[in-house]
Amino acid sequence: MRGYQKEWYANLRQRVEGGEPFLLVEAMTPHEIFESFDIPFVTNEWWSGIVAAKRLSPYYFDLLEQKGFSKGLERYCALSLAGAIDNGAHPEPAWGGLPKPAMYVQGMPEATRVEFGERNAAEMGVPFISLAQPLTGKPMPLRWWETSRHGWEALCPAWQIDYLQSQYGELIKKLEEITGRKFDSEKLREVNELSNRQQRIFEDIRNMIITSPKSPVALSEMLGNVMAIQWQRGTQWAVDAATSLRDEIRARVDAQQYTCPNEEYRFAWYGPGLWQNTAFYRMFEESYGAVFVQSIYMSLAIDAYPRYGADTVRALASRYCAFGLYTMDWQVHEALTHGCEGIVTVKASVNGLLRAALERADIPLLVLDIDLVDGRTWDEEAVKQAMGKFIEEQVKPRRARLAEQKAG
Repeated sequence: MRGYQKEWYANLRQRVEGGEPFLLVEAMTPHEIFESFDIPFVTNEWWSGIVAAKRLSPYYFDLLEQKGFSKGLERYCALSLAGAIDNGAHPEPAWGGLPKPAMYVQGMPEATRVEFGERNAAEMGVPFISLAQPLTGKPMPLRWWETSRHGWEALCPAWQIDYLQSQYGELIKKLEEITGRKFDSEKLREVNELSNRQQRIFEDIRNMIITSPKSPVALSEMLGNVMAIQWQRGTQWAVDAATSLRDEIRARVDAQQYTCPNEEYRFAWYGPGLWQNTAFYRMFEESYGAVFVQSIYMSLAIDAYPRYGADTVRALASRYCAFGLYTMDWQVHEALTHGCEGIVTVKASVNGLLRAALERADIPLLVLDIDLVDGRTWDEEAVKQAMGKFIEEQVKPRRARLAEQKAG
């Protein structure tokens, strides 16, 4: 999978060097529309993960602070900004560095993220588009995941979907200008069907992980595979790669080839991945039989991304209107369905709604004081101590308490 990503990215750079425009976009933007135009694009969050995995984030965050940026800067999407400011000065940038985009496209509704995106685009000297949907403050219906694929019109107010759909219309006009090609609604429908098919294959994988006596795949392995496929969704390669991943995991289940033969505890990781050190997810297999089996990447791909309907642009708008409003009961459902006895996350990902939902469900929560991509925050000994204390003082007592209640 990683080999393909490098090959794909090298090809993207060649296309850009040959004169083709390319986009730098964020996760909550309609990638299927970009794919239908056959315009190369890079997802900013993916790029941050690549830079962090290459252990280059300390260099770039030091640079941002030297340039006067706050230490409290939102870091997950800041590495492309740092690269633009660095302007190729690093002798070995990740995968050759990012080429200059034709446009920066943002999809987050928060005002602070919009301001950050504008600064990023300004540093790069490129146009900026924000596809920020208005938030109603109204949470999703309970068990929204059971109706989101086909009944998405009922998840959000019609005016909200109308508003974002109109913004997508303006985006399409801009893409027509940049590419010199007309929008093809039939092509978009085909791209979206490939995307939906890929998510159905992911669902097969989730079911195998849930029902397998022990986990057949480590979360550190799943994160990279799922995100490489998800950022390429809407392509035949993504469908084929998801199929290959499913077949490999099925073969492991059939052969009883488990990632941790002494599996004792299952955990969920909440929020974006710990890209600066994905080895964390396997650190406690030998000492505690602790295995991480669930993350929002796979779960959101399955439950929140598929959209069926005649008007594909509107269906995609409904997808992103709903993001940010999903009930924490969904995370509880996912954790319990996967047999997890605790959830682990970082400070940037936790909020009061999550804490309250987990408290109601009696699921222990560990919040690590580290950053997802900033390698300067990593303290392995402190992380090990925190996880060990979490298992000994919260997870084990909960298991004993539940066993006692069941027996009584």
